[in-house]
This record gives sequence, structure tokens and C-alpha cells, in this order.
Amino acid sequence: MKKTQNYVMRQVIDEFVLVPRGEAAERISGTMTLSETAAFIYEHLEAVKTSEEMAELLGREYHISSKEVLEDVQEVLDFLEKNEAMTW
Repeated sequence: MKKTQNYVMRQVIDEFVLVPRGEAAERISGTMTLSETAAFIYEHLEAVKTSEEMAELLGREYHISSKEVLEDVQEVLDFLEKNEAMTW
């Protein structure tokens, strides 16, 4: 998995925001706010190859079972892919 060049993530106080840049800024209006967990996933996209690996990484970070978070991880990845923020 990898990030596209369409966004840059910024932290504004306690919010994480994906801001479109370049040509994406012309197509996409507005920003996307991410939860702390979604921001963690976005930041670590290039550290893993599968949603299962991401769930394991997230589970280790938050001390929970990867099985418990796998569905949520997949939802975030689907969201990021749909919005052209990542590719497989």
C-alpha cells in the first residue's frame, strides 16, 4: 500500500486533516477529517502490504487484538482508496 500524491496530512490541534494538493485540489473541494486511528493507518500505509498486516500493526499500537480491528481497518482503507488518498 502507498499514499498517493493527492493529499498531505496536517494536524490541527487534536484533529487530523487530509488536504488535497496539486491537481487533486482542482478536482476535490474541501478537506477530509480523520480520526486518530484513521490518521495512524494513513501514516503507516507504506509499512505494510495487506489490511491484515495493518490490523496487526494497529493492534500492537493500541494493545488490542488484530481480529477486533480488521473490519475497521478495511473500512478506512476502502475510504482512503475511494478518495484517491492511497493505492494498493
